[in-house]
Amino acid sequence: MLYCSSLKKIKKGLLKMPAEIKILERAEMYLRKLSEGVNPLTEEALPETDVCKQERISKCLTYVADYLKQKVMPVMERREKVVAPKPQKVVKPRPVREVATQELVFTPEMLSKFEISVEPVSVSGVVRRLNFLIPHESGMMPLVYADVAEVLSREGVLLKEEGDKGKDLNLPTPRGEELGFAKVEADIRGHHSIYTKCNADAQKFILDNIDKCVAQANERLARRKSRAELGETGRSGKEKFHVTEEQLKNYPTDESPVPVSEIARRLNDLLPQDSNVEKIYFKAIRDWFVAQNMLEEKKTALGKIFFEPTEAGAQNGIVTESRVGKNGENYDAVLYNGAAQKLVLQHVNELA
Repeated sequence: MLYCSSLKKIKKGLLKMPAEIKILERAEMYLRKLSEGVNPLTEEALPETDVCKQERISKCLTYVADYLKQKVMPVMERREKVVAPKPQKVVKPRPVREVATQELVFTPEMLSKFEISVEPVSVSGVVRRLNFLIPHESGMMPLVYADVAEVLSREGVLLKEEGDKGKDLNLPTPRGEELGFAKVEADIRGHHSIYTKCNADAQKFILDNIDKCVAQANERLARRKSRAELGETGRSGKEKFHVTEEQLKNYPTDESPVPVSEIARRLNDLLPQDSNVEKIYFKAIRDWFVAQNMLEEKKTALGKIFFEPTEAGAQNGIVTESRVGKNGENYDAVLYNGAAQKLVLQHVNELA
């Protein structure tokens, strides 16, 4: 019978929309007529001897008709109303990155096209807008975030701070805040981020110091060319980090506690721009303090590594400052006051 065939198709998932809804409607009507003792094709009454006239059969047919109407057909109708799937996104091939071979130059004409944003933008956003000014296929070395951040740090606008995951953050100093740089916290793509935004005045300050940023970019290009000339050896030919007594006199010592990354930056600033000496990294300084039993490496219950000063470290100027990280959780940032910094300077050529 038709209703039996339809039920089998429903179970096997063979019915296709929207045609199956019409079939189910017809099947439900046939079952209803048969349960009432009527031939659904002729509308004539069935003989009294017909099996559909039996009470048990009639109730069964009514049950199946109700089931189709109340359970199966509404589901089919909802499926029919489901929005059609979105067309498959066309994935465009990434453009081949242009290999930089020429020094970066921002002419007055190029900079005149830079539009100062009324809305504050991140330092990375300013870098992207500046790179848009570089002529296509010019082969010029583009700016990167580190170029601008380094210059702003030298100008006393940004200061490196260690975040709750050990990641360096470039955040505005009091002078930076006066110039229009502001610390911002936001959740970006599910991750809590702390970074610096620049208002219109801050963007102008970067433009006023663009030549210094360009010099940073061109230094990177020069290093790249130098490495290429060395071939596959990859040896930089640079000397191990060291500074002279005369250079140390220019280190800006003060009593304000700073993170170890700031100590490293200040030491690297002592080197001439054309120096053939490798830069020092904050880990070298931190590891030296660990070797001197002034810092102790520990692990949280979740296995996260952190450092805290020992008693000897505290006596030599290593302090901790309570800060609030993402989700409002507290953590202790390790800082080094004037005494600890002087200790670094006394042993500076032993660090690297």
